[in-house]
Amino acid sequence: MNEFLQQFVIESRELAQAASDGLLALEQSPRDAERLDEVFRAFHTLKGSAAIVEFPGMETAMHAAEEILTEARAGRQPLNSAGIGQCLSRLDQVATWLDAIERSGRIPQDAGARPVEVTPSPAEHHPDAAWVADLVDGHRAAAGRALTAVRFVPGTDCLYHGEDPLERMTSLPGLLALELSAREPWGGLDTLDPFRCNLILTALSAAPATDLYVHLQGHSGECGIVSITTGSGDSTRSLPPHVVGVIEAQQALLEDASPQSLAGRAGSAGTVAANALRFCGRMELSERISHATDQSLLALSVQPLREALAQLLAEDAPAETASADSVRTPENLARTLRIDAGQIDALVRLAGELTVVNNAIRHVAKLARAGDPVVPDLLKDRQGALEHLVAELRRSVVGMRVRPLRAVLQRFPRLVREMSANLGKPVKLVITGEETEADKTIVEMLFEPLLHLVRNAIDHGVEGASGRTTAGKAPTARLEIKAKRNADQVLIEVSDDGAGIDLARLRKAAVARGIMTEERLLTLTEAETLDLVFAPGFSTAARVTEISGRGVGMDAVRRAVERVGGHVSISSVAGQGTAVKLSLPFSVMMTHVMTVEAGGQLFGLPLEAIIEMTCVPQAAISKVGAAPVVVLRDRALPVIDLASVLGVGGALADDDGANLVVATANGECAAFRVDRIVERLDLVLKPLEGLLAGTPGIMGTTLLGDGRVLLVLDVGEILQ
Repeated sequence: MNEFLQQFVIESRELAQAASDGLLALEQSPRDAERLDEVFRAFHTLKGSAAIVEFPGMETAMHAAEEILTEARAGRQPLNSAGIGQCLSRLDQVATWLDAIERSGRIPQDAGARPVEVTPSPAEHHPDAAWVADLVDGHRAAAGRALTAVRFVPGTDCLYHGEDPLERMTSLPGLLALELSAREPWGGLDTLDPFRCNLILTALSAAPATDLYVHLQGHSGECGIVSITTGSGDSTRSLPPHVVGVIEAQQALLEDASPQSLAGRAGSAGTVAANALRFCGRMELSERISHATDQSLLALSVQPLREALAQLLAEDAPAETASADSVRTPENLARTLRIDAGQIDALVRLAGELTVVNNAIRHVAKLARAGDPVVPDLLKDRQGALEHLVAELRRSVVGMRVRPLRAVLQRFPRLVREMSANLGKPVKLVITGEETEADKTIVEMLFEPLLHLVRNAIDHGVEGASGRTTAGKAPTARLEIKAKRNADQVLIEVSDDGAGIDLARLRKAAVARGIMTEERLLTLTEAETLDLVFAPGFSTAARVTEISGRGVGMDAVRRAVERVGGHVSISSVAGQGTAVKLSLPFSVMMTHVMTVEAGGQLFGLPLEAIIEMTCVPQAAISKVGAAPVVVLRDRALPVIDLASVLGVGGALADDDGANLVVATANGECAAFRVDRIVERLDLVLKPLEGLLAGTPGIMGTTLLGDGRVLLVLDVGEILQ
């Protein structure tokens, strides 16, 4: 994509977002003439920009929206909900077109004024896709189940970046076949460079193109993804024909379920259907069926699972696919980051000051070689200056990555509007603190957990208008998202004024699912009982809908938040509503860890996971069965020998006592036994890459001052 077109995409996204925000505001205040003028100008500018880049389809779409707004400005036709919906639909088209431009690097030539639909095309119609035909011919058995073909040419220097192209392709969702070939002739052994990647990898996959786009992001090189049809089955389905057949067979199995065979049939049908969906890479559908299976077993009825299977087949529509003209590559997926010119100037100034200090340290090194006695004092002074500049550089870089939460929160008014209309529940969304800032990584990860919370609140938290009137409440429910900064934490709260969570029903569901015994439930506080909604797959919803189920996805919320070093809590009052609070770090660039020694090696534990550090007498550790346990603050905690868990030996015997680090994650708490507690460090964490990527129990690494590598442990994975 050339620079001119790239600027068009950036500015069009900003204008489309401004127009969308304005339209939603006009729905609440239709007589706001100033806001109406702002929206009109946004559409008019979009039309003008489209004309400049010669994009007639977008011009036509924006002109149609302009006509609606012109009528409203002239007072001839009020801007009602239907008109706003039509304008928002045009903006959806713009977003789709802009995505297509980023993928292909050019204006879509066949984009008219109607919604863009990307449909499958036979592979042989693609002029640059001869490799697809060769791949299909070579793997006829696999091709019958394939939805997509992938051709991946890694960068020749990818190994130097810690990338592993073979691992990336062998872990491809729905992988059916994989071929490796040489980009260039190998030549003789005397000319072979073992660190230069000379591979071309092609593959067939049963997963849709959208799943493969996500999987292949962030890797250097060139990647082509082509949707294929092989002439067998129904090419208009998003699921492979054999998977559809499996699901239909499970439906038939449920038809004759008697009370005696209900549990067995529901469990078997649900597991088979979920596994079939997982096999073809449709993880989100697999999770939905698993939840429906749990609901059927809990309610002793096949109806929830039967409805979920029927809904899945009814929704089975053409998958989003790609042609050779719209192949998305990892480079195209990179997001643009706008930087203030003043921040760049500050970095240039810091670079100059660092150069001065570097020259001063070089001078000290010369004096040291000459044996000058003033070296220690000079070195201390220079180190202080360097430390000050590094801290300032870190603040500058963090400042460049900081973004207002508005970037994610502004997407929810539109979503709430649509969910409210679909469910027939009037809901008013109130957002405060959208100017609160956080690291771009935090801002980008927030959408999915917040989406879970908003969906749960609207679908199962708030009552319908009639139910609210009966309860003495206003017919329109109130949903609030509040954000604020507190020191180095960002606090976000999603609250509703709905019916709240029924604790008695919560306890009953926990016992029925085998999550906790009745005796154990009696010992829980109200807060601990509410925390049960974060158990994987836990739900108290009477039915599962296409939007949500109270508790469904709450475990995903906690995992996403804790993955970036935050934590989540929930509170609820029956009849008054529910509030979920997220506490997130302001920046993920710096990680605070406590270094400990175990088995003679140093490891790092995230400071946010640590509750306390203590030393107890050996006699304080007792056995419950074969497991060591210690009682701290009237609470029995399992004792985990960190060295043994990591396979680096066992804890050293110490007559003076045992060093314990009490840590928590995912609602679990334990005491890690270590040889020695060393010191606190603030560091930049480097994630594991290449062959070590995904190693369980390790968050990342960093280099210590003496050159050793420090492994920072993932407390949550170790506790699991």
